[in-house]
Amino acid sequence: MRTKAILLSALTALAVLATPALAQDVRPHGVMPAQEERGRERQALRPIREVIESLRDRHGGEYVGHWVEGGARPIYVIRWRMPDGVTIREFRVDAGR
Repeated sequence: MRTKAILLSALTALAVLATPALAQDVRPHGVMPAQEERGRERQALRPIREVIESLRDRHGGEYVGHWVEGGARPIYVIRWRMPDGVTIREFRVDAGR
């Protein structure tokens, strides 16, 4: 019985110690450390809301998530649930203004 209590205490202490380290490394979805460093240097991106509205008008359905692929011209990769409610597609849209 005492062994279980010691083991439980050790696991609890380990979880408490690990939590602050994990919380410090939280970034918004799709933002990589290299993107943060050169954030001011890259060109202006088209607002994601514009792209979402355009996709909704053209295809129906709903937005699921997105990320930005860098390069000479940044690209939004947008995950989209189609109107059937089952099919998920990825659209690649130029993110530059």
